[in-house]
Amino acid sequence: MREYKIKRGYEASNLRLEELLKKYFGNFTSENGYYIVRNFGSIEEMKLKLENKALFVETKTKLLDNETSLKTLKAYNGFLEEFTGYTAKERQKMLRKEVES
Repeated sequence: MREYKIKRGYEASNLRLEELLKKYFGNFTSENGYYIVRNFGSIEEMKLKLENKALFVETKTKLLDNETSLKTLKAYNGFLEEFTGYTAKERQKMLRKEVES
């Protein structure tokens, strides 16, 4: 499960998370404290949980054509950027720092 920190000034609420899940992925369900997106592009299943000003995400993907994979990645990155406040480039930089430590 990957942890994404939320930038200062960005609201870390379940209501906001639900709104953005609808905006980017359409349908989702809520089970055992997790939000679950199923069968969106190349995402087979994505589980999300908001905890302590951080978003935890676990994804299961399937290989599809390049166009579908690219659209899925754009939606995923757009969602994460709007929710966390960090761009894909900033998230990658933070991940590298964690791995190096």
